[in-house]
Amino acid sequence: MYDATAHPDWTEAYASYAAELYDFVRTRVPAPEVDDLLQDVWTSLSTTLETQPIEQPRAWLYRVTRNRITDLYRRAAARPAIQDVTDYDVADDAAPPETDPVTLGEDIAAALDLLPPKQREVFVRNALDGETLRAIAADLGIPLKTAISRKGYARARLRDLLRETYEEYFGVE
Repeated sequence: MYDATAHPDWTEAYASYAAELYDFVRTRVPAPEVDDLLQDVWTSLSTTLETQPIEQPRAWLYRVTRNRITDLYRRAAARPAIQDVTDYDVADDAAPPETDPVTLGEDIAAALDLLPPKQREVFVRNALDGETLRAIAADLGIPLKTAISRKGYARARLRDLLRETYEEYFGVE
């Protein structure tokens, strides 16, 4: 249960700015994302208030909210639209993708095998297994920036290796 006396700054900020912030976000973000984004902002406020005071909560809230909105759109722009390959109906007039999911998986596995081992390990542990780059860096005894670089190089190499497969599968030219 939330104890408002433990974080009076949070309660005051929420009472003062919740409606205003909601209106700000809903005009900039698709409806399904609004509540999640605001929850993330309020969680950040609560976490920050546990370690430091915030002198100008309204300015802080808007800065964090703008950053979260920017992050949301960057993530969306970086990912291609998802195409469900498991729900193909033979009765449809549309032709199925020329590459079946098994071949696609084999292409991805082959591309991963072509990566240098250190890059592959960081990429697989982060992108596929869900480990944080910070945890991977600590486990491998390398600087965080090295782990970030290895993942970046792996992504760039995979993008090059899988470009033809992607274009063929999704019909992108």
